[in-house]
Amino acid sequence: MNWAKEIAEEIVKTYPDEKVYTIASGVSPSGFIHIGNFREIVTPYMVVLELRKLGKNVRFILSVDNFDRFRKVPGGLPESLSQYIGKPYVDFPCPLNEKVSYGKFMQERFIGELKSVGIEPECIFQADMYRSGKYTDQVIESMHKRKQIFEIIDTFRTQDATEEEVKNYYPISLYCSHCGKDSTTITSYDEKTEDLTYTCACGHSEKVNLKTFHNVKLQWKVDWPMRWKYENVLFESGGLDHSTAGSSHDVAKEVVTKIFNWHTPIYYGYNFIGIKGGGAKMSSSKGGVLTLTDLLNVYDKNIILWFYAKYKPNQAFNISLDNDVIRYYSEFDRWVKAYFEGTIDEGNKEFIELCGVTKDYLDNPSFSNLATFLPIVNFNEDLLAKLMAKEGVDTKSKLYKERLARAKYWVTNYGEEYQVNVLKEQNVEFYKTLNDEEKGWIKKTIELMKENYETTTDLQNTLYAVVKTPDLNPEDLKKVQKRYFEILYNLLLGESRGPKLGLFLTALGKETVTKLLSIAK
Repeated sequence: MNWAKEIAEEIVKTYPDEKVYTIASGVSPSGFIHIGNFREIVTPYMVVLELRKLGKNVRFILSVDNFDRFRKVPGGLPESLSQYIGKPYVDFPCPLNEKVSYGKFMQERFIGELKSVGIEPECIFQADMYRSGKYTDQVIESMHKRKQIFEIIDTFRTQDATEEEVKNYYPISLYCSHCGKDSTTITSYDEKTEDLTYTCACGHSEKVNLKTFHNVKLQWKVDWPMRWKYENVLFESGGLDHSTAGSSHDVAKEVVTKIFNWHTPIYYGYNFIGIKGGGAKMSSSKGGVLTLTDLLNVYDKNIILWFYAKYKPNQAFNISLDNDVIRYYSEFDRWVKAYFEGTIDEGNKEFIELCGVTKDYLDNPSFSNLATFLPIVNFNEDLLAKLMAKEGVDTKSKLYKERLARAKYWVTNYGEEYQVNVLKEQNVEFYKTLNDEEKGWIKKTIELMKENYETTTDLQNTLYAVVKTPDLNPEDLKKVQKRYFEILYNLLLGESRGPKLGLFLTALGKETVTKLLSIAK
């Protein structure tokens, strides 16, 4: 049983009579949202899939925390954005598209990325929720219970609180009506009238009423549990930084039960994701992060989901962009084939089902072949299409074009070491090491390259026959054929291994192959 099914069954066992099962996720549009943040959404998404398999009516929500304060200019963006620190993400322009706010640009980009991998949650934009007054009752309730909230938070601190801290604690952030920043200090609050006065570092002072003034937001450790109750959340996941002992989740559990008289949703902390070759935790407030868009330039959406499906949420793993990309494509393609042939084991079957693969996926060309032969034909896509057609590939299909684009992107940006480098000169020194029989094989190869072959398989079979003699048993024939192929690779590449030979010789063309092998004349 996969981890998502285990969680789904736990949810149903804990809440057997729910009419609607609300599964929550959340994200902050603080910058470009990276593949580590994606685990925040994909983890509950897969639980949603399993709940639906159990016949449950499921509501999958994504809370977009676009009413949070802008804290830091992310790497790669202009430092001039620092003038907006302290404002909500939705209240200042985005340098990448000045027609929309910073928050709207970042959130819409990420929501579009989610759609690209088939995930379309119900989005709840927190700026809209607060400013429309939908949380007004919860804000006022929290203000009335601020001393109890402080006591809860204080139990998780190592330093004793002062009377001044207790007196001046308010569980809200308040954005100034004049400058729009949260550099405000509450100077008085009347619980009977809900009148509140504040001053701001910009010099502005004001008296407002919390029943009608909605430019306030509950602080995170109160806001989070408040939303559990408001949305009737039954399951949510969160990063390990929120999940350790004494962290914000522990505080939220206390707040939701003691302040809001509600239950804590079932919760699983998820671990971090790295990029192979670097061990640093990704952060959207720093440069050099890998986003879903970056990942989709290399990997098919189904493979991306497969990465997240096969690891339990609490397991860390790395996303590879090196030569392992070839291995992952080949491995996933094999599992998909086994799935539709009915030969896959139950565990891997469930992982494939979580990836949303349909049978037309089987029509994808080999990523390895595309990545290997693109450089060989000097990125001439027309020539590559003719070559792949000889492999029986439908080069006019959408699947071919999409996988070709990913192979080209990967080879160009990450796969330089994977590229096959054909020798420019004859490998005379290696040829001298061959015996007379082996030299005879090369002469035969030159002759067979004069012929035209309808498919690369026809050429491959002809190559196998070069060393075939009646006196060889199957086991010895296999050894001799292996030796023959090693010789060809050495004469063409200077190495003992290489791409599928029939396809490789077709890609090189008669002239190049003949030139490098003609040493045998």
